[in-house]
Amino acid sequence: MAWWNELHILQQILFVIGCASTLFMIIQIILLAIGSGDNDASFDGDTSVDDVDTINDGGSGFTIFGLKILSVRSAIAFLAVGSWLTFALFYSIEFWALIPGIAAGIAAAFLIALFFKATEKLQNSGNLKIENTVGKSAEVYLTIPALRKGNGKVNVYVQERYVELEAVTDSPEPIKTGDRVKIIGTESEGTLLVEPYGAEIKQETARQEKAE
Repeated sequence: MAWWNELHILQQILFVIGCASTLFMIIQIILLAIGSGDNDASFDGDTSVDDVDTINDGGSGFTIFGLKILSVRSAIAFLAVGSWLTFALFYSIEFWALIPGIAAGIAAAFLIALFFKATEKLQNSGNLKIENTVGKSAEVYLTIPALRKGNGKVNVYVQERYVELEAVTDSPEPIKTGDRVKIIGTESEGTLLVEPYGAEIKQETARQEKAE
């Protein structure tokens, strides 16, 4: 108690946050190790893409460079690393410790996002036959640039689960997040070739208008 009472109020707060976030991180690692946190679980056909995406990423959040930085996992990593570093440095530089603490927390959030992205990609590609996606519809997760000027991402239900895969399109217009697309082929390295849903109807209509 004497040690606790000698701590600054900020250090006391950081200590509690650090202990709680570290405990949550250990639990997540254990769940991932025993298989409860992987992507191979089966989902009912009525499960929405958003629900599955939330489960896979440890929570909802926004994406930076294809990484979910504000997922639950990244937030826990930020709190754990940032709070412990700030707590330790507070003894020597007091409130200035917030600067390296926040910087380290942000770096940890990016690293944990990279780690789980790589883990999920390995799990998805391990037993997925990408050709089974051809002909299926999918929902755009990250905007797909027009005319193959870059890769986007889609969520598609295949082999009794939702998976997130990279995609390109020959469409002259970018396909925005949330739009439905049809998978018409596969490219190298597991990239899908997609077109806007109903593109065939639009093309046929355009041909008829030109013929008239």
